[in-house]
Amino acid sequence: MTLIIWILAGVIFFLLTWEVFFILPTKWLKVERVDWEGSTNKKILQISDLHIRHMRISLANIKALIHAEQPDYIFLTGDYIDQSEKEFETLKPFLQLIEESGVETYAVLGNHDRDIDDVKGLEDLINQHGIHLLKNEFVEKDDVVIVGVDDHAQGYHDPEKSFSFLGNDKKDVLVLTHDPDVLLKVKHSFTMLVCGHLHGKQVNIPYFFKIKNMGQLAKQGIYQGKHDHEHGSFYISKGIGQSRWNIRFFVRSEVTVHTLRSVKKYS
Repeated sequence: MTLIIWILAGVIFFLLTWEVFFILPTKWLKVERVDWEGSTNKKILQISDLHIRHMRISLANIKALIHAEQPDYIFLTGDYIDQSEKEFETLKPFLQLIEESGVETYAVLGNHDRDIDDVKGLEDLINQHGIHLLKNEFVEKDDVVIVGVDDHAQGYHDPEKSFSFLGNDKKDVLVLTHDPDVLLKVKHSFTMLVCGHLHGKQVNIPYFFKIKNMGQLAKQGIYQGKHDHEHGSFYISKGIGQSRWNIRFFVRSEVTVHTLRSVKKYS
């Protein structure tokens, strides 16, 4: 009888440990706040790496956050799908939520999105919900230029085409993309660039990206947070969903609030 009790206790301990260290971080949303200096005032909500079949953050939480923050724009930085077109139906409620928020939304595709058979079907689904999908394109507004660079990991990026607008030093250039390694190809100035792809490691194991090849920046230890680049500053989101194994270890799911503030420059 004592042996059975010890076995049950061990099983319970294992399950509780698994839940606390590997499952809870996927359910416990962290709202990161990042400040930027520019020539105008904007608030941007970034949601990255849904991998929708593995996303454990509720749509109600996302809806409440959008309502509370009242952003000027929402940037979706790729990997809506994890494996296949079968996830389209699961993705629809999220896209509907974004549409119903009434917030002007821009999106780019990620490597998982590019890896499915029906990429066109995904593009149509995103566009049907009033979301502006940018594939190496830009949108010039009165005070900002929004640039969407297509996925670098699968080779669909074209920075020259993306930045082909006429230069205007008075406008902030806001860039969204998926894979941060595209920065190795960008030769144009920008105010801010936001991306994802690396999930903040997803499992925070030392030297993980030395073993698993996730690109040049990851190898250098640049896989989350805000960093400087010769042409501007950039931010790598830890993402809201998980790929492959539906776990996180010491890396919580993230949505990011970027606040761009006007800074007067005196000569």
